[in-house]
Amino acid sequence: MLSIYTSYSCYKCKKEFVLLSEDIVSMAGYLSCPYCGSGNVKKQNIADSLKECMQERSYKRKNGAIVQK
Repeated sequence: MLSIYTSYSCYKCKKEFVLLSEDIVSMAGYLSCPYCGSGNVKKQNIADSLKECMQERSYKRKNGAIVQK
């Protein structure tokens, strides 16, 4: 199964970001963190998908905003 998104985390600022898988293939070059510019990023496991993370937590709407319970 080919995933549409690939998630990465930065070692320097500890933030996570998501990129489209087809964009990563077409870039073929240097990958850096969009927050701090560090090139020290790691690809997260395929099991750490965004959809699975959203299903583990419960969310509800509060004054128009989605908040975690």
